[in-house]
Amino acid sequence: MSVFRKIKSRLDQWRVSEHVKRYIILNNNMFPKIKTNQEKSSIILMELNLTRSAHISYSYLSNVLKDKYNANIVGYSPLAIRGIKNKISFCVRRLTLREPFNVYRSFNCTRFLMVSPSRKHRNKAKSIFESVYASLSSKRDIENITIDGVKIGDLIYDTYLMEKKLPTIDVSTKIFQDFLLDSISIYYYWDDYFNIKNVKAINVSHCVYNIAIPLRIAISKNIDAFQANVTHLYKLTPSEMFAYNDFKKFPEIFSSLPNKIRDDGLEEAKRRIERRFSGEVGVDMSYSSKSAYGAPRHATLIKKSPRPKILVATHCFFDSPHSYGDNVFPDFYEWLEFLGKISEETDYDWYIKTHPDYLPGTKDIVDNFVSRYPRFQLLPADSSHLQIIAEGIDVALTVYGTLGFEYAALGIPVINASTNNPHTAYNFNIHVKSEEEYKHLLSDIKNISVDIDKKEIYEYYFMRFIFNTEGIFFSNYQDMIERIGGYYNQFNPSIYSYWEHELTKDKHVNIINAIEKFINSNDFRMNYSHFGREISLHDLNYSK
Repeated sequence: MSVFRKIKSRLDQWRVSEHVKRYIILNNNMFPKIKTNQEKSSIILMELNLTRSAHISYSYLSNVLKDKYNANIVGYSPLAIRGIKNKISFCVRRLTLREPFNVYRSFNCTRFLMVSPSRKHRNKAKSIFESVYASLSSKRDIENITIDGVKIGDLIYDTYLMEKKLPTIDVSTKIFQDFLLDSISIYYYWDDYFNIKNVKAINVSHCVYNIAIPLRIAISKNIDAFQANVTHLYKLTPSEMFAYNDFKKFPEIFSSLPNKIRDDGLEEAKRRIERRFSGEVGVDMSYSSKSAYGAPRHATLIKKSPRPKILVATHCFFDSPHSYGDNVFPDFYEWLEFLGKISEETDYDWYIKTHPDYLPGTKDIVDNFVSRYPRFQLLPADSSHLQIIAEGIDVALTVYGTLGFEYAALGIPVINASTNNPHTAYNFNIHVKSEEEYKHLLSDIKNISVDIDKKEIYEYYFMRFIFNTEGIFFSNYQDMIERIGGYYNQFNPSIYSYWEHELTKDKHVNIINAIEKFINSNDFRMNYSHFGREISLHDLNYSK
C-alpha cells in the first residue's frame, strides 16, 4: 500500500459518517441534554460496543433508568484494556469523542470507564488462584467456579473457547492457567467497583462470556440488570441469569392467550415451519444464509442396513455452549467424545453433520473426530435433512439445536443432551439430565419411543418465533432486515438513518412508556403488553 493510501486509510478511520452525524442530531433532539451533575452518586452502567442497531435500545433504556434513579449514565469497555498502546487509544478516542463515544454521548452518557484491573486486583486474584486451580479436578469444576457466591466459571469457560478458538479446555496448560488468573482479576476489578460506586443498573450485550461478569455481580447484589438489543429487552435476576430462557414458561403463557389467538397462532406456526421445509432461507432466522432443508442435493446418503441409524447434528465448538445454562456435558467437544465412545460399544450406523453455515475451524475438528471414530460417517454440510430422513434416520442427537423441533415435526425422535434447551417445556423431545441416563438411552436405541404431538411443536414455534415479538423498536424488524440488505447490515452506521426515517414523536413516547412499564414490572421479557396491547391477528399475519 502506498504512503498516500495509508494516510487516507487512517483519515477514513477518523471520519464521522453522515449516518452517525444525523443519528447524533436525532438523539440530541429526542433526549434533551441536562447539565452534568457530578454530585450525583448513582450510576447506570451501559456496555460500550459497535453493535449499532442495539444502540437504539441502549439510548431508550439508559435514559429511562437515568430518570428513574436520578443517575449519571456511564459507558464502560466490555473487555479489559491492557497495554500502553491500547490504553492510549481508548483515552484518545474518548477525549476526541470518536465512535462509539460520540453516539453514547448523544444519548446522555456523561462518563466513560476504561476497565483495567490494577496491581491490587491482580494480587488479590493471585491470593486465591492456587486454591481455585487446585479444585479443578474436572471440566465440570471449571463451570462451577464461584467467588464470593458469584458463579463465573461458565463465563470463563465460554470466553476461553471463543478467544483461543479451542474446542475444549486442557486445565494443565499454562495458557489456561494464565487465562484463569486474568479472569479472576477481572472479577475483582468489578467487585471493587460495585463496592465503591452506587450502581443502580447495568446493561450488557450478552449474558455469556467474561463480559457478563459485572452482570453476575449486579444480580448478586439485587441491582437492576438488563440485556438489550433492538429486538428484545430482558431483565435478569438470581433465578434467571440468561436471556432467552423464557421458553421455560411457554406453555403457561400460551394457555393464558385468547382462544382465537391460540388457534390462529398454531396455524401460522405450521405455515412457517412448512416454508422452512420447502427450502426457503431465513424464515424466522434472518441471520441464516443457507437452508438445511429443500430438495435432495446428493446421491444416497444413508446406507441400507438392518442396524439403527443415528444422526448427530454438531454445534459450533467455540460459540458459548452455556448460552442457556449448564448442559449434561461441559462443552460440545466432550459431548462428541462421549458419543464417539458409545459408537464403539454399539452396533449402529452413526452419521454426523455440521450446520451448512458452520464457522471456520468446525470442519477440521469434525474431520479429526471421524478419523478417530470410524463408525461415524460424515455427511456433506449442504445435505438436505429431508433427504436424510427419507433415507431412514431413526434418532437424531443434539444438545439444544433447532433440530429438536424440526425433526420432531417430521416424526423423528430427538434427544437433547441438556434440560436447558429451548424445547424443554414440551414432550416432543427427550431431555436427558445426566450421562448415565444418556448412555442408558443410547444403549437401547431400538426401544426409544417419543409420543410426538405436532400441536405442541406448533405451540412452541408460535411462542418462540411469533409471540416473542421482535417489533419493540422497528415496527417490522424482518422487513427492515430485507430492506437494508441482510442481517449483518444492521450493525453498520446506515441503520441509524433507517431508524431516523421510521421514528415519530408518538412512537418515541410509546417506547419510553413501554420501557418504564417493563422496568417497574416483575416481567422477564418485554412484550406486547408493555405497550398496552395484546398480540393481535395482524401480528400473526406477517409471515417472515
